Amino acid sequence: MLHFMQSLVHYLTFEVLEPNWHVMYERLQTTKSIDEVMQHHDYFLDRCLKECLLLWPEILQKVEKLKSICLQYAAAIQWLIPSMSVSDSVVPNVNSSDSVVLKEISNKGANRTRSRHRAQTIRAWKSTDDATFKATLGKYEEEFTEEMKSLIIFLSSCSQAEPYLAHLAQGLQGLGKDL
Repeated sequence: MLHFMQSLVHYLTFEVLEPNWHVMYERLQTTKSIDEVMQHHDYFLDRCLKECLLLWPEILQKVEKLKSICLQYAAAIQWLIPSMSVSDSVVPNVNSSDSVVLKEISNKGANRTRSRHRAQTIRAWKSTDDATFKATLGKYEEEFTEEMKSLIIFLSSCSQAEPYLAHLAQGLQGLGKDL
């Protein structure tokens, strides 16, 4: 997901805005009136809007969906990670040998049954939490992969009419191998 966002920003910045800026700058060197400046600027804006995918509602919708999935994924990570680390801070060294935890608890005067029950509860809670964590993130990753495939197919089909989309589609296909 991060690679998708970085690739999209790279495409928009270095393959659309910067080259079009240089074209406009070169044209402005030979202008003689403010009307010519405005024409060159309008041309620059039109090209940037078109090549930045802002005039393609279908592509824009797919990119927005991918961005939304990335934001949901980030929110899930922010929500799930602290809840998992809280369990680690409540019971230190849960991942270490359970006998050590049981001995520490029984040495403090608690009976063995209570300490075993507590250790089993902690293990069950952590495994459930890990499963929930994996399932939640897996859902977002699967949804992202499907939406990415859909975008790549659409870009590839449109790239015959609009050649600038071919490079973006090719770059995203390279990312698709990492998904």
